[in-house]
Amino acid sequence: MALLNWSSEFSVGIEIIDKQHMILVRAINLLAMAVERNGSQELMSEIFHTLVDYTNTHFAYEEELFDYYGYPQTDKHKQEHKALLEKVLAFKRQWESGQADLGPEVLKFLVDWLRHHILGSDKKYTGFLVEAMQQAHA
Repeated sequence: MALLNWSSEFSVGIEIIDKQHMILVRAINLLAMAVERNGSQELMSEIFHTLVDYTNTHFAYEEELFDYYGYPQTDKHKQEHKALLEKVLAFKRQWESGQADLGPEVLKFLVDWLRHHILGSDKKYTGFLVEAMQQAHA
């Protein structure tokens, strides 16, 4: 059962970013399924590593756009990205050392964070970036 379903309300109006967000949603849902079905440590580790790596890649892409187009809230948004990555990496370290389970609390955090980040922070840049990108290609 999916913890988070993609819907048009999550769209930021930039196709590549929407696709990246869809991949993050799928990765969280895959991790949830592996946890729910008591997947092997190896499988959960692979999914978790992929989620961390892809989140980092996605953030780097967004931040490149912010820098290129001069998004005024760049510093604040980068701080949010940094805080999430630190939290996820802390979960990863705890899990790898056997101090924590990849259970409901981690999954709830990831789902809540992704939902609030896309619908809150990411929606704030939508108008700015869409307009800036259209002007650059006009």
